[in-house]
Amino acid sequence: MNYSAGIIYNKSKENAKKIALEIASWLRKNKCRVFVSDSSSIKPKKVDFVLSIAGDGTMLKVIRAFSPLSVPVKGINLGSLGFLTDTDTNEIFVLLKNILSSGFKIEKRVLLAAEFEYKGKKKKTLAANDCVIQSLSRGKLITVDVSIDKNFIVEYNCDGMIIATPTGSTAYSLAAAGPIVYPNLPVFILTPIYPHTLTQRPMILPDKSSISFVTKNKDSNGKIMISIDGQENYKLPNETKVKFYLYKKPLKLIKNCSRSYFETLKTKLHWSV
Repeated sequence: MNYSAGIIYNKSKENAKKIALEIASWLRKNKCRVFVSDSSSIKPKKVDFVLSIAGDGTMLKVIRAFSPLSVPVKGINLGSLGFLTDTDTNEIFVLLKNILSSGFKIEKRVLLAAEFEYKGKKKKTLAANDCVIQSLSRGKLITVDVSIDKNFIVEYNCDGMIIATPTGSTAYSLAAAGPIVYPNLPVFILTPIYPHTLTQRPMILPDKSSISFVTKNKDSNGKIMISIDGQENYKLPNETKVKFYLYKKPLKLIKNCSRSYFETLKTKLHWSV
């Protein structure tokens, strides 16, 4: 089969462009159609698969850009082992040979969708890891009213709220004492940041749920910030309603059959060291 592929690299990473061009050249010699782009100017196209060359940050950008087109993504890591970029550069040509000869296996994961009003218009955005809501005044307490399936559940008094996917359970949510969740599970994770009541703990919610936040910031500027995967940031007025649900299309990751999720987890978190 003659594949079409995209290669997205982070131009700020040493050797990323060089490696991207080497991979593109190899694929073209093997009768594949290829386009190459740096991560600051991604223009998504419908191709058979996309390679992300750099780290998890670049991979998150690539996922948000190509998942609406249902394009499978593979992360090639430059540097330390990442959770999403689990394939090293010395493994890439073995992986590509296997893809061209036998195809690839897909691992499906959920994506988080967020909706809110921004500058007078309805804004919809995607997150692979998480959405975080905090006060614009660092360290200031906020109150978050949480409703699930249109039913008011709880008022959190905290420094902020994280709503994460299982993929993002090992990111900011984990640092805020959230649980590690196996990445294929169709669930949400709701994690408060430094809650001021000890009984307000993280929650794991099922995929069919619709969750909404109304955030009340008592600080004088009355502003809150919503951050998408730590990369897209929006300043919102006080008491803006933000709705969360699982996106209709899954994230499609090309599996690295030589390394399991638990091997990555043990290495990244230095277990058994």
